[in-house]
Amino acid sequence: MMKSLIRLWLVLAFALTAHWAQAADAAAINLAGQQRMLSQRIVKSWCQIGLNVLPAVSKAQLDEAVRLFESNLQALDIATSSPEARNALAGLRAAWAPLRSGAAGVIRQSDAAQLDARAEDVLMAAERLTRVMQDQTSEPVSRWVNLAGRQRMLSQRLIKVYMLQQWGVTSATLRDETERVQNEFAGALASMQQQADNNPTLRTELDNLALQWEWLRTVLATEGADSFRLIMAEGGEAILQLADQITLLYLLSAK
Repeated sequence: MMKSLIRLWLVLAFALTAHWAQAADAAAINLAGQQRMLSQRIVKSWCQIGLNVLPAVSKAQLDEAVRLFESNLQALDIATSSPEARNALAGLRAAWAPLRSGAAGVIRQSDAAQLDARAEDVLMAAERLTRVMQDQTSEPVSRWVNLAGRQRMLSQRLIKVYMLQQWGVTSATLRDETERVQNEFAGALASMQQQADNNPTLRTELDNLALQWEWLRTVLATEGADSFRLIMAEGGEAILQLADQITLLYLLSAK
């Protein structure tokens, strides 16, 4: 009897350890993925200040994004252990320093393209770290945490591109990026909706996200959209909040 109880406790202990390990992996992937979003949010908020779009709110967003990025780096330093992940994290730190410095400088249109280029370096480094961390876990939920987290980035990227163009920063890449972001967001959203058929709570949040996304896309395509800066800024925030909530629901399913 005692041997049977001991074996039972060992099985339970192993299951609990694996359970929490799965949750820890998903949480780390979420943090790495959040850095992607913050890279875009920093430039978006910086441009909104320059364009006088909700300047006080945008300044608070910028400051918060910088603080959160730094905090996430510290947490990721604890969460990453493999040589490949540590190397990817070092690359993210190296890319972050120029962006942090640029974001703290004088806000002027002539520096917007350079700040965006620095943010692109951070985005690529954060993407690499996120993929490395996802590849190191076999838990299916990690893929959905990554995918949902990427929607947060795309929401900020779309508004960032819009604000850059509004400020006179133009290029062939930026013009093509608006359509590419919309297509990627829509494709990922469709995948999540299909996967969430058996989860009513998640399905409801995804449907809400779909409605908000279609509304924003309609505004963007409307004639005269150049004058819709405030609408785009607020619409991007609504989508970010919904995408963040959906990412949290995936995280909770891993616990």
